[in-house]
Amino acid sequence: MNALSAALFWQFSCASYALPNIKELLLSLQDKHNKNINLCLLLLYLEQQKIQLTPIQVKALADLCSDIDAQTLLQHRQLRKHIKVSYQRHPAYQSLRKQLLTSELALEKFQQQLLIEHLESDTLNHNNVSNNLTFYLDEHHALALKQCFFATKT
Repeated sequence: MNALSAALFWQFSCASYALPNIKELLLSLQDKHNKNINLCLLLLYLEQQKIQLTPIQVKALADLCSDIDAQTLLQHRQLRKHIKVSYQRHPAYQSLRKQLLTSELALEKFQQQLLIEHLESDTLNHNNVSNNLTFYLDEHHALALKQCFFATKT
């Protein structure tokens, strides 16, 4: 079994996020359905690695994401959006925006590291057919995300 790597997961996430339609779908899931983008990407990553989680494992990961989001990421995103709305014309806005985006990416990367660390302490099962997303997303959104992702891989 290949050990999970936070660095490889980060690379996978950056590459996947750049694929056509993935970014828009993930942001829609985050903004309209309160889903965590890092968890969606992790579940896709694990499917690609042919690792099948249980519903209990996915729920534990979702709870971990919710905790991290509540403690750091949501507040950071709200601050970034507030500054965009209130200070977009300020001369320092572009520099501040860049710094906020950089720190938000660092928080996203940290969340991914915590997710991988959590999985490393768990028993993981390999399976030729993995469908982890269906334990987190409704069937329609899981299928849409898989189609966007795998359509670009063929």
